[in-house]
Amino acid sequence: MKSTASTKSLCNESFLSGLNQFSNTKKFWIAYSGGMDSSVLLHLFYSNKDKIRQNINVVYVHHGLQEEADDWAQFCKEQCQYYGFSFIKLQITEGCPKGESVEAWAREKRYALISEVMNNNDVLFTAHHQDDQVETFFLQALRGAGPRGLASMPEIRKKSNTLLVRPLLNYSRNDLKEYAAVNKINWQEDKSNSNHRYDRNYFRHQLAPVIEERWPAYRETISRLIDNQNECRLLLNELAAEDLERAMHKNSLKLDVVKTLSVTRQKNLIFFWLQELNLKTPGSRNINKIISDIINSAPDKSPCVNWEDVEVRRYRNSLYAAKVLEEFEANIEYKWNPEEVLNISGETLSTISGKGKGISKDKIKNAELVIRFRQGGEKIKPDGFSHTKTVKQLFQERSVLPWLRDRIPLIYIDDKLIAIPGFCIDERYLAAQDDQSWDIVWSGFDKVIQS
Repeated sequence: MKSTASTKSLCNESFLSGLNQFSNTKKFWIAYSGGMDSSVLLHLFYSNKDKIRQNINVVYVHHGLQEEADDWAQFCKEQCQYYGFSFIKLQITEGCPKGESVEAWAREKRYALISEVMNNNDVLFTAHHQDDQVETFFLQALRGAGPRGLASMPEIRKKSNTLLVRPLLNYSRNDLKEYAAVNKINWQEDKSNSNHRYDRNYFRHQLAPVIEERWPAYRETISRLIDNQNECRLLLNELAAEDLERAMHKNSLKLDVVKTLSVTRQKNLIFFWLQELNLKTPGSRNINKIISDIINSAPDKSPCVNWEDVEVRRYRNSLYAAKVLEEFEANIEYKWNPEEVLNISGETLSTISGKGKGISKDKIKNAELVIRFRQGGEKIKPDGFSHTKTVKQLFQERSVLPWLRDRIPLIYIDDKLIAIPGFCIDERYLAAQDDQSWDIVWSGFDKVIQS
């Protein structure tokens, strides 16, 4: 079979020139499923591996959704052995939660697993092509997406400290099929690709042929429209970056700056800000709630809007965003030896042995230290104060974020609160200038204080 111009460029200059921009990267990863698309991508790397300086690794993710998956994994392993590529199989061990999209769930799990084996600055290549891109556009349009969604899949996307690259977006499924035929490439057929239960398959098999019959060049036309939407996305991001620079203060947004913007720019800023934080972005309903229920709420309120695993909150004049807090048992207690590091809910409690700073070693000698958490009504007498203060008062004065106050470790001897790491030490246990002492360090301190 004679190669077309597009197939020639696919296997030569165009593909290699696209890799040159990653010359500083040490390791390439190829997402390989054994299907036609990824088999073509794998062969392209194989055909040009003598010109590629990077270490090439191939990863297969076993989703546990099809009976044939074990056979596909073996096929992929054998192909990689033939090509001389390092191969790794990853396994998703959990099932899709009830009510969630299997497609979206599998995609998120797949990328999460792969990211765990990648190092900083590694590049992951996937075999998404022009037909995938056009399908994504239509599916986004049917969901009511804006310019960012209609821009569909970017050719290069940063994920944490790695890059996700789609080098075949300018080539159609037919281009890849021709390349596979010319190069006598074997691949595995996934029967689920014909299951119309999935939106993408329904569009591919039921709608796309009807559109193509009426508009044969629809792929190229929609691709130009995607390019236009991508330009809109870039402009929106440029504007949002300028607004973010003015509004950002450490890890929060200053609401007095946000409120000077139009509602449209507020939404654009929040969307961009959440992307920069690598958090899942909200739909229109939740972003409207952020505007109405948080930004425009009274300053003395601490409202929260959440979706999936993300929550946005207000405290005083600042806006915060983070992943939803994990459940926390406030009644739990820990016995603590100050000579050892104690791990608590992802943070550490430790000490630095010294002189005249922190808790006096003599005053806690032979005592059992216990870590508890706020229940309400706790009091302590910090050094320099003539009377006791409640923990609630201290936290309010120090601008501790309300939703994190119950997670701050409190140090007790018997039933007496003697220290709050980072905040204060009861005067009766404070080390004098010449006392041997423990200086207490809690790694979560900076995260709980308003920035």
